Amino acid sequence: MDALTASPLCPSPLELQLAEIRFAAPELIVTATARRRVVACPKCGHASTRVHSRYSRTLSDLPWHGLRVRLDVHVRRFFCDVPGCKRRIFTERLPKTASSYARRTARAASALEAIGLALGGRAGARLAAALGLAGAPSEILSILSAIHAVVSDCSSDRATSTVRVLGVDDWAWRKGQRYGTILVDLERHHVIDLLPDRESDTLVAWLCAHPGVEFISRDRAGGYADAARRGAPGAIQIADRFHLLRNLTDAAQHALERHHTIVRAIGLDAKPPTPVLLKRGGPVSRRWTLGASDLPANPPNDPPLAEQRKLARRARRQSRYDEMIALRTGGASVAAIHRSLGLSRKTIMRWTGAGAFPERQPAVRRETSLTPHAEYLAERWRGGCHNVTQLWRELRDGRGFHGGLTTVLAWARLHLRGTVIPKIPEASLAVTARPTSRPSSRRAAWLLTAPLDQLKAPELRYVEAICTESSALAAVHSLAMEFRGMLKTHDPNALALSLDTAERSELRSLAAGLRRDKDAVLAAILFRWSNGQVEGQVNRLKLIKRTMYGRAGFALLRRRVLAA
Repeated sequence: MDALTASPLCPSPLELQLAEIRFAAPELIVTATARRRVVACPKCGHASTRVHSRYSRTLSDLPWHGLRVRLDVHVRRFFCDVPGCKRRIFTERLPKTASSYARRTARAASALEAIGLALGGRAGARLAAALGLAGAPSEILSILSAIHAVVSDCSSDRATSTVRVLGVDDWAWRKGQRYGTILVDLERHHVIDLLPDRESDTLVAWLCAHPGVEFISRDRAGGYADAARRGAPGAIQIADRFHLLRNLTDAAQHALERHHTIVRAIGLDAKPPTPVLLKRGGPVSRRWTLGASDLPANPPNDPPLAEQRKLARRARRQSRYDEMIALRTGGASVAAIHRSLGLSRKTIMRWTGAGAFPERQPAVRRETSLTPHAEYLAERWRGGCHNVTQLWRELRDGRGFHGGLTTVLAWARLHLRGTVIPKIPEASLAVTARPTSRPSSRRAAWLLTAPLDQLKAPELRYVEAICTESSALAAVHSLAMEFRGMLKTHDPNALALSLDTAERSELRSLAAGLRRDKDAVLAAILFRWSNGQVEGQVNRLKLIKRTMYGRAGFALLRRRVLAA
């Protein structure tokens, strides 16, 4: 049989000649001989025709109709007659059939490599066995480990091509503990590289090694912004529009939490107020002006922002508890309270049986670098030393403390500064007087900042009722619509005016953050690039990572993601 007519059974007809095919359970044995008459010495390149000896090479090949195929190749050793060549005797190479010392053909190794990139070690070995390919998990992983870069031509082009528009985002190897960075070419829609952490220095080193980046799309994290400034100072940074809108919703949620008494009194079944301030598909019909009474109080001795939010959450729970107790005392059933307040039946029964407002237990805090010095700090504070900087210097110079000033400051705020919990006024409630459908604070924040043409009629009435009851929340809604309009129409001229207005409203913290990142926000308004497709690539990365069950390391994950 001619090898050229049986190429599926012969890996390289130019190198091998098919001699015999026989079946020996459970595999098919194919015998082939080397057919080249002249072979070059691998050391000096001189052609040789003088045969020294012959031997057989056994190789695993691709399966044939579900049967395993074993390739017995008869190859030769040659003399090198060139004077001075160190290789006096050499074995002829079969580069298109198999590499030196290999136990399988090149096409079988490529098949196992593709299976390993798609499934990993153990899952790939199970699929290979079902297909008739011999390959243990360790063998598949060793094939993948031999890849210094992604093998496909497309991936080879990625390493050498210049990235003009780069998308940067983090991904969790172990959520809350270990993170990495994914880099995506937004023009070509594929992953460029994975970095093992999300440190600024790592991204700076990558950007310095890959010059030519003109645009960098990122989230609002300060680490990536700093890395982009240091690694690619000439690139334009673009804040991701999704994260900008997410920041807007978060700020609106905090504003609603500060006005929870008003929000709790309004449901999605609220009657349309008069006059109607909103119109579907259009902007607010009038502009809200903020007076001194609308500005939030900000005395100099206010507790930290985190404590303020904690107190606001407790006040919100206290208000719902008072409503539940009033309804229960008035004879309302558990089902009626559930329909009226939106509380679960389990929560209603637990609160009723508690006999008092159920305070949440503080979380058990782990030991920190400041734990050994806690008694010393408490003693110094009771002795009258309330200067946190002085306490930090004493710990650093006299007690071997290596932490920062902010650690001591956070400890002082948490353990030693008392705060006054606002008293919630009692109210007489009736079951029939309460709205029957209340959205959560997160849902209410989205309704307050969502485009009007996406809201249904009850949701529009809900937003109108909130804006009627509170001019401060109406200003939040107006600013949200203006900000969405800027992102939609790509008009950066109104940003400065909107930030000035927002600084005098409930969105002052959002305005401060946007002003610090003003250039990237302006770029987000002007340019079309965003991190949308980066989030999709992170989703694919999570799928690949979870199929590995945590058994492999970063190197294998990187190869699989780049080859996906």
